[in-house]
Formats: sequence, C-alpha cells, structure tokens
Amino acid sequence: MSVISLETAKRFLDVIHAADDAKLQMLLDGAEDEAVQYMNRGLLEPVPAAILVDGALLVAEPLDAPPDSMVLGVMLLLQASYQASPEDIPKLRAAAEVKLAPHRIGWGA
Repeated sequence: MSVISLETAKRFLDVIHAADDAKLQMLLDGAEDEAVQYMNRGLLEPVPAAILVDGALLVAEPLDAPPDSMVLGVMLLLQASYQASPEDIPKLRAAAEVKLAPHRIGWGA
C-alpha cells in the first residue's frame, strides 16, 4: 500500500473519474517503489535514519509524511507511466531524479 494517497495522485494528474483507480494504484505503488530504490531509503525514513553519537546509535523517528519534493518526484514518475507521450517520458523521469536526489543516501557506497 502506498504512502501517498490515490486521491493525491489523482489531483496531481487531473483525473476526476474512478475508472482507472486500480490501474493508478498499481502505477503509484510502482512509482513509490522505484523512488525508494533510487533513494536507498523509505519515504517516511528520516535522513539520517541512524547516527552514531558518543558510541551510541541514535535512531530517528519515522516521518509522519514524506517531504513535498519527494512526493513530487513520485508524482513525476507516476505521470511518466500514466499519461506521458513517449517524448516526454525521459524528461519527466529526469525531473523526478532532480526532486529525489537530495533525499538519496549511500551515494557511492
């Protein structure tokens, strides 16, 4: 199940009908999964997820909601899958990476 609601996705895509709800939910789940894999972290996982302070591991509490830039990155991936022309897909995916990159952890690891 998605962290981002189907209603949020439909508002972003300007979808006002329910005919594609099952398809949109599947694509939203896939877009979130792709974003999580790219960022090497969950949408509700704080950065840093854990830090070492004076030899003690401190684990940050999960977020209540993902940051807006992260949601926008997922929405752009969803739009690329749902309603983009073949010429626009690479542009939307590149824009999604721009929004998601600041949240990425483990660069070069």
